[in-house]
Amino acid sequence: MKERARIDATFVDRRIEDEDRAAIWASVDAILARGPLASAGRSSTGLALGYVQSGKTTSITGLIAAAADVGYRLIVALLGSTNLLLDQNTARLHKAFGIGSRDDYVWVSLSNPSGTARAKEVASWLGRGRVVLIPLIKHAGRIDALAKVIEAAHVDIPVLIVDDEADQASLNTQVSAASRSRTYEAISKLREAAPGHLYVQFTATPYAPLLLEPDDHLRPEFVEMLQPGKGYTGGREFFVERADTVIRPIPTLDEQPPRGSITRLPRSLVSAFANFVAGTALLLGHDASAPPVSMLVHSTQRNAIQERYHFLLERLVRKWKDDVADLARTDDLPDEILEERARLVAAGAIDLPDDQLLENLRYILRETTLWLVNSASDVQNVDWHVAPVHVLVGGNKLDRGFTVEGLTVTYMNRPPSTQIDTLEQRARAYGYRGDLLPYCQFFATPRTLRVLREIVDTEYDLRARLEDWVDGGNSVGEWAREVGLLLPAGTVPTRQAVLGTLARFNERPTWHQLRRPSLDPRDLDANARLVRDLGLLHAPYADYGRLAHRSLMLPLDVVAEDIVSAWRGAPVGASPGWRQEELSGLIRRQPDTHGPVLVTLMEHPDGGPRQRDWDKETGFINLMQGADPRRSAGAPTYAGDRSVGGADADPSRIVVQVHHVRSTRSGGTPPLFTLAVHAGDRQVTRRD
Repeated sequence: MKERARIDATFVDRRIEDEDRAAIWASVDAILARGPLASAGRSSTGLALGYVQSGKTTSITGLIAAAADVGYRLIVALLGSTNLLLDQNTARLHKAFGIGSRDDYVWVSLSNPSGTARAKEVASWLGRGRVVLIPLIKHAGRIDALAKVIEAAHVDIPVLIVDDEADQASLNTQVSAASRSRTYEAISKLREAAPGHLYVQFTATPYAPLLLEPDDHLRPEFVEMLQPGKGYTGGREFFVERADTVIRPIPTLDEQPPRGSITRLPRSLVSAFANFVAGTALLLGHDASAPPVSMLVHSTQRNAIQERYHFLLERLVRKWKDDVADLARTDDLPDEILEERARLVAAGAIDLPDDQLLENLRYILRETTLWLVNSASDVQNVDWHVAPVHVLVGGNKLDRGFTVEGLTVTYMNRPPSTQIDTLEQRARAYGYRGDLLPYCQFFATPRTLRVLREIVDTEYDLRARLEDWVDGGNSVGEWAREVGLLLPAGTVPTRQAVLGTLARFNERPTWHQLRRPSLDPRDLDANARLVRDLGLLHAPYADYGRLAHRSLMLPLDVVAEDIVSAWRGAPVGASPGWRQEELSGLIRRQPDTHGPVLVTLMEHPDGGPRQRDWDKETGFINLMQGADPRRSAGAPTYAGDRSVGGADADPSRIVVQVHHVRSTRSGGTPPLFTLAVHAGDRQVTRRD
């Protein structure tokens, strides 16, 4: 039986639906079509883009199986930067391919090959027709050793190299120093040792690989979009569609300071654990096959503080276990459990009779197993088979790649990272368990939740625009220069160490002013007609304190197309800081394309144009009117043009002002219309 057929049978056993299996194999075939066996031996680099916790390992397994069938008999799998991830992912591949249990002599798996003897062994196995799988940690020494083994074995067959979590560890962290980091250099040598190879990078957070320098050997030449299976729950489900029931803001004061200590559990964490206990009791009462069920506590990267959280949670478990041991009535349960039970039932969880709930709670608290997952702990692997209920306490070790089985409750009081790839990977709540959504809760501070919600827009905007761009016959590199990423305010795509110079537009929320509009009569007439056709000249007045301005609410897409993009006579360089194409593009990329936008006409209070000084090089001086000076109490005041529409209070708002102005100087400008635009707080980041 072919390996593809074997793996497909395991997909059927796992109840992966026909449509989802077809999507997996379609992606596999598209990737292999870019490899050396399909392109006259030419090596190539690709990016397989999935979603966080969406089953990328399943796609990797399918790719390896199909590659083995078509002639790739040396397969290198870079499976993470920690032994924890390497062991977890290697075990999955061995189980999937039956390595160690089959007797048909197809597969050989070699761990950390090094030296002349292993080179001879690799050559021997390949000579005997085996498919040689080499799982490897992303460690420079291990990769260097493998490169030497492949060279010494005189490998002259196509090689598949799979790089899981490719945006981490593999990349060059010495870009800013004009040098090469050790692991990055080792991967380069590995690729040189395998002259005909297909290098496939798997990740859910592709921000760094997509923005690499043009000459970087890890910059992808092609992208394959991996599709999540039915029932997948990700950022959209958690932070947009089901936010009212899933998201639980916690007090900012409960945020764990990076160097602070902890003497007792935050009240919000006690509530989160109560929710987990109550939810698991309800879940198991209706679905005995649900385990393992788990909770994740992520508060800090510091091991000593993680240990303290672990200790305090253990103490809480013991206390509640004693509290419920002899209870006869649910009324006597801890208040936190009663409150969370009511909340869960109101959100859609199915309740249980009181006697069964008490019995389940005793069972849950007896079986709750706490794991400390950090670099200082003795726990190398969480064993999901030793108990049905798990609580994982950790930090960076749980950030990326680590699969948390049956995760229902996440508690994240760690200060949010400004790097969106790190923060998105930290939210391990995503996965295939859509049936668990009524029992899912995500506890975090408001600023963490805000960024995670806006990352949803970043993720879907990236996929949609990249797919459109590539389908239009353009290259990934051109996308990085021409389109780029739409990012939440105050964030960066990844750590700066792996990227060179980037171009950022609207990096800080501000008013974009067309200070030096065209004075060409044709442009002046066209813009005046535009203002008239909008109906702005006769729009109703709205009060803004001492002044009133004609105001309209128009759909965002109309504002982008019919005002900003259609405005005449403002090419790049014509007016200081005015970037019309980027500005209209940024507005078009907002998530609510039909949302209302305030458009105001800024004129003299008596009607007609305002008067402003004019500089022939820089245009109008102080185009936007400032706030009134201090006045006596009770007198009406004007907070200034920048406050119109509330953009000063809410930087995420998009506001457009049409300014009717003329120059105070003789021979300066005639009366004309020009623009000031507040484009919200998102930014576009591109390869410079």
